[in-house]
Amino acid sequence: MTDLPKNLRAKLSEQAVVSTLTLESRYLSTDGTRRYLFKTHDNLPVETVFIPQERRDTICFSSQSGCPLQCTFCLTAQLGLLRSLTAGEIVEQIVFALNDAYGVSVKPPRGTNLVGMGAGEPFLNFAELLKAIRIMSDPDGLHIVANRVTVSTAGVVPRIRELAAIPVRPHLAVSLAAPTDELRDVLMPINKKWPLRELLSACKDFEKSLQPNERFTFEYVMLAGVNDSDEQARQLANLLNRHELRAKVNLIPHNPAEPLPYQASPMERVELFREILESKGVHAYVRKPRGRDILAACGQLAARGSVGAEYL
Repeated sequence: MTDLPKNLRAKLSEQAVVSTLTLESRYLSTDGTRRYLFKTHDNLPVETVFIPQERRDTICFSSQSGCPLQCTFCLTAQLGLLRSLTAGEIVEQIVFALNDAYGVSVKPPRGTNLVGMGAGEPFLNFAELLKAIRIMSDPDGLHIVANRVTVSTAGVVPRIRELAAIPVRPHLAVSLAAPTDELRDVLMPINKKWPLRELLSACKDFEKSLQPNERFTFEYVMLAGVNDSDEQARQLANLLNRHELRAKVNLIPHNPAEPLPYQASPMERVELFREILESKGVHAYVRKPRGRDILAACGQLAARGSVGAEYL
């Protein structure tokens, strides 16, 4: 940058790094979903998903390259943790997806929601995550406010409590996947550090801090023959009711991929599971899978190629 003084340039070169993501591949699903595979300046994979919808679009971003948590139903766990992303690398995912969908512009042309549900555990990169959200909400920038951002955690209890104390914050989603500690220990090893009693206690404290316009969600991945029985639906409802949690439950049909050992619950079973929850006063919804054919759906991000249309 030759228009800057030499002394300033020398200081910047010592203290700052200018880097950018490089697009490796772009995949297009038959349902319109797009998956972007980037590489960082140090050659690590980062994936982002753009999901077009009738009334608004959603961008699913990653907070880490890979993931350390080893959830057994998630393909990203196969990568392990490569490193956490900087705030700039998080923001750039959003900027690229918006520019690809709409053309280069200063602000999104219509309502855009962001979900921190890509690769990684966002609450293990908490400071950079919040910094990225502040940057994206700036009125002179993208102006995507925190109220349009939802961040999913596998259950990092201290960060849930910390988020509760922040006045301007993203919405929270907590992945459960099991109604008992015994099963959750197997599916989500983080449960051994913060078991359900501690997790739901933190969720209850977070719920007390909610403003009238805030949402709070539990996510439950439906695994055929593993966590989808009638009895497990009753156990889940009783668990949430016992802690007096009023959050809604998103039921997510599992998105199979080799070498994961699970299959998706049939939709009839998912619907029956939902009906049991509703009968016990727990509001439940079924999330429609998007981008399965290009490995862009929940739990499928593992920096792989796919059979979908690819644009370099």
